[in-house]
Amino acid sequence: MEVADHYIQLRMAFPNVHDDEEWPTTIGELAQHLCCTMRNMNLIMNKFMDNDWIHWSPRRGRGKKSLLVFQAPLLDVARERFDRLLQGNRLEEAYQLAASLPFSLREMLMQGLQEQFGLRSDQGTMGRMDILRIPQNFPFETLDPTRAAMWGEVGIVAEVFDRLVRYNAERRICEPSLAVAWESNLEGTEWTFYLHKGVLFHHGRILDAEDVKFTFERILEDTGNPCRPLFGTIAKIETFDELTVRFTLYSSNFMFPDLMSSMCASILPRDVEFDRMHPVGTGPYRLTKNHPRLLVLDVFPSYFRGRAYIDRVEVWQLPQSALVESVIKQDLFPDGAPHAVQHEVQGGVYMTFNMRKQGPQQDVYFRQAVQQLLNQQEMMDAFRDTRNQPAYSLVRDNDGDTREVGMGSLPIREKRMRTQDFITDSSLALAEELLKRSSYAGQTLRLWVEDGQKMETDMLWFVQRCERIGLHIDIVPGDPVSAVYHDEFRSCDLVYTGEVFDDHVMLSLFIMFTFQNTLFLVAMDDDRKKELDKECRRIVGIREGGERMAALLGVEAKLIEEALLLPTYRFKEEHAHHASLRDYNVVGYGMPDLRRLWVKRKPDADHKEASYPAYIPLW
Repeated sequence: MEVADHYIQLRMAFPNVHDDEEWPTTIGELAQHLCCTMRNMNLIMNKFMDNDWIHWSPRRGRGKKSLLVFQAPLLDVARERFDRLLQGNRLEEAYQLAASLPFSLREMLMQGLQEQFGLRSDQGTMGRMDILRIPQNFPFETLDPTRAAMWGEVGIVAEVFDRLVRYNAERRICEPSLAVAWESNLEGTEWTFYLHKGVLFHHGRILDAEDVKFTFERILEDTGNPCRPLFGTIAKIETFDELTVRFTLYSSNFMFPDLMSSMCASILPRDVEFDRMHPVGTGPYRLTKNHPRLLVLDVFPSYFRGRAYIDRVEVWQLPQSALVESVIKQDLFPDGAPHAVQHEVQGGVYMTFNMRKQGPQQDVYFRQAVQQLLNQQEMMDAFRDTRNQPAYSLVRDNDGDTREVGMGSLPIREKRMRTQDFITDSSLALAEELLKRSSYAGQTLRLWVEDGQKMETDMLWFVQRCERIGLHIDIVPGDPVSAVYHDEFRSCDLVYTGEVFDDHVMLSLFIMFTFQNTLFLVAMDDDRKKELDKECRRIVGIREGGERMAALLGVEAKLIEEALLLPTYRFKEEHAHHASLRDYNVVGYGMPDLRRLWVKRKPDADHKEASYPAYIPLW
């Protein structure tokens, strides 16, 4: 530990002592704060005085205390130390330092982060090393492809593992990946996959059909596995040789190749004990480090589809900070305007209800009242954010006319209602009438809101509208990691969150209704989950893809009609990157496609190192 670290630690032990204020203490007391011997404390104090950080007036005699004066402001010493760590490429230690400081000081230190993210190209003894650094603001809970629900986790799974099939978003078809080909019988109840030869796992063994069998039997034998419903039609798995595997199904499933392209279908080695934080796959990158603040992916040179260009990907867990995203984004490109990549997210922001809990949310009239209060167009008009558009479906280009809410034999908008003078717009009038017809009895309800300034601002607007008709709501901010994996919102009544779809929209919609770790299903009761599972099993038996998609949209439409799913808006993300980063394409989960990204090094770049900034929105 350097002397600056000792000073920071000691200074923080006296938060109520001002700079230049005399404070009575002893060497023994100070040694306790630093957990060191009195001899070492004396040495440390001498170093403090050499740096003019403190003034120390020793006093001798029983009962007498010496006087300590802090002369160096904590921020000054911390910033100098923080900057040195960043310059030395010791980001993990810099984050640890920032995270240890009081919130206001942490924000000031974070101003030095913007130059650290993007691509760094270094020339060393082993040749040129291209490293991409990506920020993240939520911790990884699991990298088990059958359980990972956060898009940051899914992004890592996508690079560490491969699947039998991959989805080509540009052509909108499933293509070979670990399987070179597949075929089925006419009924869609038998699917046979033929594997690539010589595909290596990261630990060096060649993949074979038994690994495929192991992967899916692991899912089917675990009744609590959240992705088990996706593969619930599988009755039997057989291997005929090391390169051929057949799935026999209980019923027709013409969506089976699509399911094999999902992240849940990532192939695991049967001879490695699975570690949810350090998995082994066949993907273009292997996981070499996973600490709480830093995850490292190193390129896998033997990747069967060809070596990736970027040598290393580092995902940095940022200290929780309200300003961190804007800090990273500002002043990234001093040499000129960056290349911008607009990524219009499939999926969107929505509200649902905790249907596992008793309360007024079990009443359809109450849910319809909330549906009116959460009027999409009025929310957009209130904020006028051009990046967001009102959404009446989670699937882009599927927004129809605003749906009418049924009330008796006539749509509610056709009924004439008398409202108080302060209610001026029709959606509030509809909401008030529906709330009166519901079982709501004036109690205060808890609304779980996914962490984020925009989401909380949305809900402040919503709560104000609720108050105007006598509906009382308390906002409970929370993070989706805790909600999915630790049931954080079990005591809440309403849930406001979002769903980001993959490029394969039909599969994403299917997963939302079947994968038990989606926030939507976490909020649903068992009976509704069973109904959705039954309907999805029927849909996979539809032979034609367009009809399957229409059927899935029909499921979504019914959920919206029953006011169980309330879409609000969809949004755009903007990535910005240096012109030297080529083939910068954003894939469905919001990361640049690492399998295609490469760098055209600046001709006048320093021989040893060069930086190519990139702004990648926080996961």
